[in-house]
Order: sequence, then structure tokens, then C-alpha cells
Amino acid sequence: MPAKSDVMIIAWTLYRRDTRLHRPSTAAGRRKWFARALATAWIWAQQQAADAAKTEDQHRAERLASLRLELLRIDARPFGMSIAKDRTTLMAEIDRLTAQSSASATRMAA
Repeated sequence: MPAKSDVMIIAWTLYRRDTRLHRPSTAAGRRKWFARALATAWIWAQQQAADAAKTEDQHRAERLASLRLELLRIDARPFGMSIAKDRTTLMAEIDRLTAQSSASATRMAA
């Protein structure tokens, strides 16, 4: 988990970015915007901590799931659009990750 000071730095950065062009006129409005920026910063910090705790196999499984979803999106393209090259590229990466997963499972079993 990142330090609280890092989270506050991110929150202030988000607040400044959000209020660069339009700043709330009241103090309550500014507090509300900063509270939203702080909540977003904490969510990001928690997500980074969760991602750091994942194993390589979990990262690979998430990548496979996202590739399969992208493959479904490619297959749903209109008829006039070419999908062969994109589909071949995705299938090659899916096959490579699947082979790595099965090799990892074999190592774990031994």
C-alpha cells in the first residue's frame, strides 16, 4: 500500500487538474471536489496494492480474459471491415499465453 503522503500528492494533483479551468466558487464546492479527488486517489492506491500482490499466473489469466473479450469484439465488426490480421495476432498471443500457463501448471505439479 502506498504511503498516505503519496495518496495525498495524487489527490492534490487530481484536484488541480480538475479545477484548472473551472474552480468551484464556494468552499463547500471546493471541499466536495477535493473529497472526490481523494477518494479516487485511495481507490487507485488500493488497486495498485492488489495488483502488486497478484502472482504471475493471475496476471496471465487476466490478460487471457481480456484478449478473449477483444477477440469477441473483433468478431463482431461489420462485414466491410477486415478482421483476419487482428484475429491472427490475438490468437497467436492467446496460444502463447495458454502454453505458458500449461507449462507453469506442469512445473507446479512436479
